[in-house]
Amino acid sequence: MLYSQSDSVASSSAPTAQFLMVPDSVRDRILLLDGNDGSLVDEAFIDGGDRFGTPLNAVQVEDEIWVSDQRADSIFRYDLEGKFLGAIAKGLDNVRGMEYVNGVVYVANVGATPGSLERHEEVAMFDAQGNHLGCFRVGRAFDILFFQGELLVNDVRRRQDGGEHIDRYDLAGNFLGLFHGADRMTGIDFPQQMARRANGNVMVAGFSEPGGIYEYDAAGNQVNRYAMGDGFAKRVRGLYELGNGNILWSSGDGVVSTDPETGKATEMYTVNTLGFRPSTRYIEPLCVSL
Repeated sequence: MLYSQSDSVASSSAPTAQFLMVPDSVRDRILLLDGNDGSLVDEAFIDGGDRFGTPLNAVQVEDEIWVSDQRADSIFRYDLEGKFLGAIAKGLDNVRGMEYVNGVVYVANVGATPGSLERHEEVAMFDAQGNHLGCFRVGRAFDILFFQGELLVNDVRRRQDGGEHIDRYDLAGNFLGLFHGADRMTGIDFPQQMARRANGNVMVAGFSEPGGIYEYDAAGNQVNRYAMGDGFAKRVRGLYELGNGNILWSSGDGVVSTDPETGKATEMYTVNTLGFRPSTRYIEPLCVSL
């Protein structure tokens, strides 16, 4: 296969993808799913072999795929046919979500103050060639989303420690304010992947109780929550709106497609449809041409 880069990931609207990449951290590989209906295309699109520790996020960066690995403290680079190209490891620790915007890869990371042993939560920045461009301090981020010309950066710290909310930053890393703040009583707990919907809203995966998928309008107001009773599971990690309008979401049991209007769930790649238990992570578009 030959692939070409799409600039749709740099848009504030939901991208249209032919394929979706989903890491499975049990089998150390990247799944390839259909972008319209979420069906399995290739269960070993990228085989991480002994290289992966806990692959969390696979993102298209120009004509490469970058895979963040939380346990290996690295970003592994592949070409668009899955051939390993090399790794970025220096200065990376507990690497989580990534976002590619206008030639810059933003990475949720734990860094160190130069010349000291002080550790801090940060968003590290790299160009498409893997050169480090600097960093900026954040809360304990698990994902980064480009939205309305800004970066949304979530914070999974406990509410009593000032977390469980989503912050706004400009592309240079300057703090702009809250997108959505926790109120200590209700709202999302342990926000993981964030994604845009075609209606202009933002979806966020809620991993901890009460769990589910939370939807916010462009101003950061919560407008919906899809819970377990609506066909959504708890412990949601990743999510993406499919071309058919369903929401594809991932958890420690696999990948499920759910109709947000009816709650009808279809298991696409789960412990119930396989002979093993997968552990699936974030869902990202691969915009390509054959």
